[in-house]
Amino acid sequence: MLKVYTVCINGMGSSLILKMTVEKAFKELGIEADIRHIDAGQFKGCNPDVCITTPTLARTIGEREGMILITTTNFTDVNIVKNKIKEALNLNE
Repeated sequence: MLKVYTVCINGMGSSLILKMTVEKAFKELGIEADIRHIDAGQFKGCNPDVCITTPTLARTIGEREGMILITTTNFTDVNIVKNKIKEALNLNE
């Protein structure tokens, strides 16, 4: 099971909205994932398999060995998020 974190600056509204969208996307893809939302400060000590966040925050978080970093500006469109996940995980139709 993949450990997935949605990250925003404060860990409140936007990361929670993104978490709900990501849950739907993973469910539609048939991939089991433990999805949590978190703020950028708490994220520093975490080691998820996948991090989904904004492009701006991704620059702050940076690349980590063994972690897939996905960026999006749309937190509500399941199809957009699902396509980004598919691309990042190299999933074919």
